[in-house]
Amino acid sequence: MSKAPEVSVVIPAYKEATYIDRLLEALTKQKDVNFEVIVSDAESADGTKEVVDSFRDKLDVKFFEAPPNGPAYGRNQGAKQARGGWLLFLDADDDFDDSGFIATLVKKSRQNNWQTATAKIKVKEGAFFNRFGMAHLNYNYLKLLSHTKHPVAPGYCILTKRALFESLDGFNEKIHFGEDYDYVTRASKEGFGFIEETYYYVDLRRTETEGFKLTLKGIGNEIYRHTHGYNLEKNPIKYEFGKHKSRGD
Repeated sequence: MSKAPEVSVVIPAYKEATYIDRLLEALTKQKDVNFEVIVSDAESADGTKEVVDSFRDKLDVKFFEAPPNGPAYGRNQGAKQARGGWLLFLDADDDFDDSGFIATLVKKSRQNNWQTATAKIKVKEGAFFNRFGMAHLNYNYLKLLSHTKHPVAPGYCILTKRALFESLDGFNEKIHFGEDYDYVTRASKEGFGFIEETYYYVDLRRTETEGFKLTLKGIGNEIYRHTHGYNLEKNPIKYEFGKHKSRGD
């Protein structure tokens, strides 16, 4: 058996044929780190598998299907296939142009004794208000919370030690909106931080699809979280998995 990778990149996917190639291409350019890629697909019928398979000669990539039960379930199923000591959860529409992205995340986490971390958010395209809201307002709010007892980070990019992830039973599948925030809050007790030496790009397709409705969901989620003991299991807000525009639409 080949040597276990240092990092397992886990990507939940559902109807991502027009986006995931961009992320996989960015991953082919990563340097100074041994990693594998695991795509946990929610039974897409749009050709996602064929796109992933086309990268097998460039990446150590594995594709498997799990029922479409939401991002938390998809991430957990992907993590069960992982061999790396670190898990890096990314969204299929992420992008980055730093060839040292993964290596920097791991290096800085070790230096700071963080078992869970995330990186700086940037946005390439989109309306000014949406770009400003995500890359400035939202990111600075997340950084502010990192100094409290209940820090959070979005599922776009979460690096965490696999042993810690397993000890916490991964993402809470009873939570249908904010499962990423919940996991980071629980994991933060073992050290958590923002790594600003590197960054990733967020795609605003969901914001542009749902508009202000998505902003209201985010605000409502935070109000609920802060007023219900940081337990999101009964949060009435739901995440609409797979509701997004395809590239080029």
